[in-house]
Amino acid sequence: MYNTTNMTNAVNFLEYYEAVNTMSGQLLTSIMLFVVFVLIFIIFSNYDKKIVIFADSFICSILGILFFSLNLIGWGVLIVPIITFLFSLLFLKIYN
Repeated sequence: MYNTTNMTNAVNFLEYYEAVNTMSGQLLTSIMLFVVFVLIFIIFSNYDKKIVIFADSFICSILGILFFSLNLIGWGVLIVPIITFLFSLLFLKIYN
């Protein structure tokens, strides 16, 4: 039997997104966060890689905290950009 969630009661985009994210096991938002990380890295790849990783992980950490507060991702997904941000901050501090 398939999961056929009734979406007729949803009144805004967030409720549709939450339903799709729940049906996918929170993979939709996790993959979206990863895609944002990769796109920002590709867009700013002309600059110094240490600074790009630092800024990219900071932006993804802020997005991760926002998604976590909306219950779109779990702790496991939230920890990855935060740890990446901390390591990039340490790496930037050591090598600059």
